[in-house]
Amino acid sequence: MPAVEPARGRSRAAIVVAVVAVVVALAAVVGVGVLILDRRAAPPATTPGSPTPVESDPPPGELKLRDDSATITLTWTDPSDGLVPFMVAGGRTGQPLGVLATVDPGQTKYTVNGLNSRVDYCFAVLAVYGTDRFATSSQVCTSREVTGPPN
Repeated sequence: MPAVEPARGRSRAAIVVAVVAVVVALAAVVGVGVLILDRRAAPPATTPGSPTPVESDPPPGELKLRDDSATITLTWTDPSDGLVPFMVAGGRTGQPLGVLATVDPGQTKYTVNGLNSRVDYCFAVLAVYGTDRFATSSQVCTSREVTGPPN
């Protein structure tokens, strides 16, 4: 039965390759999420004789939200004229933002569904210029007035 053994080995190799690909993809998403959360870090100090920093890529502009209770629609302007993809980050007000979605180049609108209508949320959009080059918009947050319990 040697014919069964090679097929079994190929099947295991395919599974290993698939698992490695998933792990690499998850690591990339987590890495971008960490970069979002670390965006407030101070820029590196320059020393005399060091080159002047190059101007960074422009961030998405005019980030706005429309609050429809359980859904929020975000819109922004594309500084790249449709050349780069975007990542939408969000979370509860006062909590770290996490990556919610990736948006194709040229798209400047994203709707977040399934939100708690009694909780405030904040959002930001990142223009992804490369694996280590991105620009983050300003944050926008909901300002919901929570009243008594629903009837």
